[in-house]
Amino acid sequence: MKFKGVEFIEIAPGTTRRDRAAERIVRRYYPDCGPVTVYRTTDGELGFQANIPIIPGDKSRIERMYAELNRALGERRGRPRGEPTVQTKLNLPKKIYNALKGAAKKSGSSMSRLVADYVRANLL
Repeated sequence: MKFKGVEFIEIAPGTTRRDRAAERIVRRYYPDCGPVTVYRTTDGELGFQANIPIIPGDKSRIERMYAELNRALGERRGRPRGEPTVQTKLNLPKKIYNALKGAAKKSGSSMSRLVADYVRANLL
């Protein structure tokens, strides 16, 4: 749910094993940090919360820590693996485009995924 630039998320409880692994990694880079908590949103996204004392010029250390956290927690950045895709251009009537865009936003999916699911269900 969004409200004037603020996005609210519902957080599901994390696992203590992941909490401990994340805390070890974060403390290796920032020994003075506060407690580290791993959480999963109800949308399935994984995140962590920590109070980290960041100083100017700390970007590379944060990036290394973030990459190590992703590896330890089993998360990946970028496009998901799976069936190869082909970029296409469709000329849709404005009414259909707006309906597709609204349905994608409502479902939390992309327009491409909705079209692919529709074609898979109705034409294949």
